[in-house]
Amino acid sequence: MMNEREWRDFNAGLSDEVDSWLRGDTSRRTFLTRLMLMGGAAMLPGLGFTAAGSKAWAQAVDVSKVELADPSTPLGEAQAAAVKASSEGPKEGSAYRAVQAAQAYKAKNITLNLTYEAGLQALEPKNFSGPLWQTLTGINFNVVELPHPDQYSKPIAEHIADSGAYDVLDIEPAWIPALANGGVILPIDDYVTKYMNKADLDDYHPLYKSITLYKGKRWGVFDDGDQFALYYRKDVFEDEKLKSAYQAKFGKPFGLPKTWDEYSQVAQFITDQLAPNVYGAAHFRKFGSPGNQFSFLQQFRANGGKFFDADMKAQLTTDAGVTTLDQMIAQNKASIPGNNDLDAVAQWAAWLQGKVAMIFSWPPTGRISSNYAQRDKAINFIPQSSIADKVGYAVLPGGNGEMASGYVRALAAGSNNEEAAYLFMQWVSAPPLSLVRTMLPYTLRDPYRLSTYKSEQYRALWPAAKDYLINLCECSNNAVVDMIMPGWQDYALSIDRMCTAVWGGEDPKSALQKASAEWDSTTQRLGVAAQKAAYQEFLQIPGSYADHTIEKVGQAVHIT
Repeated sequence: MMNEREWRDFNAGLSDEVDSWLRGDTSRRTFLTRLMLMGGAAMLPGLGFTAAGSKAWAQAVDVSKVELADPSTPLGEAQAAAVKASSEGPKEGSAYRAVQAAQAYKAKNITLNLTYEAGLQALEPKNFSGPLWQTLTGINFNVVELPHPDQYSKPIAEHIADSGAYDVLDIEPAWIPALANGGVILPIDDYVTKYMNKADLDDYHPLYKSITLYKGKRWGVFDDGDQFALYYRKDVFEDEKLKSAYQAKFGKPFGLPKTWDEYSQVAQFITDQLAPNVYGAAHFRKFGSPGNQFSFLQQFRANGGKFFDADMKAQLTTDAGVTTLDQMIAQNKASIPGNNDLDAVAQWAAWLQGKVAMIFSWPPTGRISSNYAQRDKAINFIPQSSIADKVGYAVLPGGNGEMASGYVRALAAGSNNEEAAYLFMQWVSAPPLSLVRTMLPYTLRDPYRLSTYKSEQYRALWPAAKDYLINLCECSNNAVVDMIMPGWQDYALSIDRMCTAVWGGEDPKSALQKASAEWDSTTQRLGVAAQKAAYQEFLQIPGSYADHTIEKVGQAVHIT
């Protein structure tokens, strides 16, 4: 562990590295390499994690192989409650019912093969839910780590080979139609009716409850609320000098932007006033990072854009498309140097070092901004936050932030352990387990349940955690979702290429025309009639467009 002097020297050195990169004195690759090395030295390994004393609060279950927090901490309390809910009840709870039903498989010596994205995503089942499930049920588990693209392609290949290699799949909601149509995943409605407590199903925020539905069936349990939100520096927006200067220049109060035009105007103003110490914003614009597709599609729909016409012709080359790209160009100009080459991790690095006033990103931003995530050595590539007590949370300008990616636990067709696999899915996503898994410092699983938003344990993780959770709920009320239909990957890649070309100087309208042509080609390749039917399914999902959000259909949930 570093002493106080070493800690000051580390932070000073890291700040110098960021400044050098922003000036262009070092390459981005060199900067990130140094950043990761320095970040690794900064962690406090194992802080707060111990299995010692666990039997004192869970004597009925041997949890010695499960990675547990100190039971006196909020995380430890939540873990104790999850063990109790699984082993003692309430008996009507989905966690308890899944564990009890799984006892039938205890003597059969089966192993569930669970796919997860390689890296941090796979740590949770390895350290917590996998060992706990095995302890509770006697059912073995095997975590199959896959690179993100392989999470889609490998299950298809194994299904074609009829190998039975996987039991539970971690998939994006946008993949459901293609995998369902191809017979790669199974509907779970009968199992839900038989085993799940309806109250636990209703505990999902309405956005996430409906996102797994396709052709009238449920194709998995939602498991990761990847909702974009706006994170901002409260000290910057409360600065009296900035308030006066903004009022004098624009004739209106200085505050959080409500529209995308205001966003670029406010970001440019902050950059003009405070750079090079602080820039107005930072975005992940690097090709393939990903980011461009999510940023464009959320803003395009906030501007009234629609993806296709009645004949399934792409509608990108419209006023909404041109306006969106013009706004994004203005955002880039108002942002930190190197903005167009940032990925999410590099954006986080600049944000945590206090170099920018606003970012929008996935929910882990709230945890790393508060230094909660950095308690675990697994997050050694993220620097300590210098702005922990200065961060505020808001919905995105325009109101329609993307629910970007996320994960669904799906039942693999061809599984040799179909019912046991479903029972694991129900258990691991049940309210007490979901709460713990979204509280783990190293987790990349994000809140999606109403009970999590209201959890006193989660709200105690850092001083502003309550505001963070309330804001995630509000963002979900007006969220737009990824294009949940076959061809999503190809449509998204076209947007990524289009944006990258525009950042390189291509005329926005010309770039939109090329992307539209690519979309039309994808649609024709997949079959116009089939895509038209899939699009009609997509239009039924709350969040398909800005005029069809959870709020617009009257299902919004507001918490305090």
